[in-house]
Amino acid sequence: MFGRKSHSMNLVFVILLLGVFAIAAVFTAVLGAKIYESGTQKMQDNFDMRTSVIYLSEKIRTAGSAGDISTRDLPGIGKALVISETVNGQGFESWIFVADGQLCESVVAAGDTPLPGAAQQIMPLTSFQVTKESGGVSLTVVTAPGASGSPQTISTFLAERTGS
Repeated sequence: MFGRKSHSMNLVFVILLLGVFAIAAVFTAVLGAKIYESGTQKMQDNFDMRTSVIYLSEKIRTAGSAGDISTRDLPGIGKALVISETVNGQGFESWIFVADGQLCESVVAAGDTPLPGAAQQIMPLTSFQVTKESGGVSLTVVTAPGASGSPQTISTFLAERTGS
């Protein structure tokens, strides 16, 4: 009779041990998934920030000269970066601006004003600021809030091209 009670206790102990193991395994899997999700979101936020700066930098660098870069007011939007160029004798302007939380670009004939609703959306972005300075262009980008819940700001300076 004493032996049967001992086997019952062993069985209960083994079942409890398996239950604790199962709970620990589920907890570890959930915790790992949360850490993975946080890491990938931070990587995405970093990618968005770097991509927006690279995109704007390359657009500015494509300008033939510093005189082809300006900022203008876009009605209902605010400041826009305008890059002027001439192709086959015809003038065009690339307007780059932030509307509805998106970095947008619109190419129009020189002198025309773009329609923000018809612009190509590039990526999420809260704002950007371009300032022409002696020797180059200063660029500040504010990304949309990411994993941290707050926007990130990055600034850079692009030197003017010398020569042709």
